[in-house]
Amino acid sequence: MKRTSDRKEKIPFEKREKSRLVDLVSSYIKENTSGNLSLKFLEERFQVNKFTIQRAFMDVLGISPRKYAEECRIMRLKDNIRKGEPVTRAIYNSGYNSQNWLYRDSKSKLGMTPSEYRKGGAGIQIRYLISESKLGFILVAETDKGICSVSMADAPDQLIRQLSSEFHKATLLQSEEVRDRMNAILEYFDGKKLNLPVDVQGTEFQKRVWAAISRIPYGETRSYNKIAEEIGMPKAYRAVANACGANPVPLIVPCHRVIRKNGGLGGYGMGIERKKYLLAMEKSVSKKSS
Repeated sequence: MKRTSDRKEKIPFEKREKSRLVDLVSSYIKENTSGNLSLKFLEERFQVNKFTIQRAFMDVLGISPRKYAEECRIMRLKDNIRKGEPVTRAIYNSGYNSQNWLYRDSKSKLGMTPSEYRKGGAGIQIRYLISESKLGFILVAETDKGICSVSMADAPDQLIRQLSSEFHKATLLQSEEVRDRMNAILEYFDGKKLNLPVDVQGTEFQKRVWAAISRIPYGETRSYNKIAEEIGMPKAYRAVANACGANPVPLIVPCHRVIRKNGGLGGYGMGIERKKYLLAMEKSVSKKSS
């Protein structure tokens, strides 16, 4: 990836708002994961006190610059592995100077070991089914352990491409064995509640967020801030939003029930109009049953 210039970027004092500072520094970190990203280096590069940078990241993102750099490196590592790089090379090209850090706790950082991730589902059979619903085409995919993917789009081929990209080495089989789970989700669109087993991989942070989301009662909502508080990281509301976006089984893990603190809907991977429908539908059903 193209590296940014090493020229120092002095930020005028009057423009050192926290969000502006975090945007500048985080963009640099994301583009330079293999470089020196210590607080001392960032202080010299941006001509801003390192403690100011640290506090700004904690206030805006809920995580430190070091933790943000770690997340960016993990994303780069995943991309390198998916492209077929040997695990050792992928680790070094992602910005790690040794394998020890990753292998010491790889399951919590990748959701699985590097070798398992590199397999991209190799040796696993994933059954899937596509159906038309009142909200567009929906794909439900499952392993022997549970549902591993739920997605919606305006065209079936788009759904298949998405599934193939995530599980690029798995054996994908369109199967009527998924029909019961598909019917349960289609019935959910008409107001019935969902309770289906899942088989998903994620970081420890993502799993904590998804578990908290799953505890939101039907017909209710919680803010990103509230979820962050519930998992013991009250300032990590933006990271919570990212975990919502990474949720592989929306509807079952109901991330549509997570909204902004001010009442705004926020984002939704399957489209904001679908989020509006789901929230309105659940609210209506809850009122009728109360």
